[in-house]
Amino acid sequence: MILVCAGRSLLFQAPNDEKPHLWFILTDPEGDRNRVVAVMLRTVKEYTDKTIILEPGDHPFIKHSSSIHYSSARFFEAEAISHALRKGHCRLQEDMSSDLLRRAREGLLKSPFTVNAIKDYCRGRFSRIPLGG
Repeated sequence: MILVCAGRSLLFQAPNDEKPHLWFILTDPEGDRNRVVAVMLRTVKEYTDKTIILEPGDHPFIKHSSSIHYSSARFFEAEAISHALRKGHCRLQEDMSSDLLRRAREGLLKSPFTVNAIKDYCRGRFSRIPLGG
């Protein structure tokens, strides 16, 4: 089984976060550093990015309205994620459905909060990948 690829979801606690958050991996590993792009989900608040709001049923982990926090979109090296999984610093969750992956990708390109470098990279990647799955 490939551990790090588009459509995977991980429960990860960043050093500055008080609790773990669900992260979605939106691209397959690519390049010399075998990088992926991932985004974090957060509970919906007044100030949250409302580009894509997920509800219970959109993913088994989601228990209340959650926002894909596109300002969190960043590159991760696939080996660093694999290492964190082996060390127990993050845990695999159920994979995203193809529809959820498509929606999350579309939202990344639409959100005004996505960093332009991430948008540009993903625009090139997503154009080579059918968004239907």
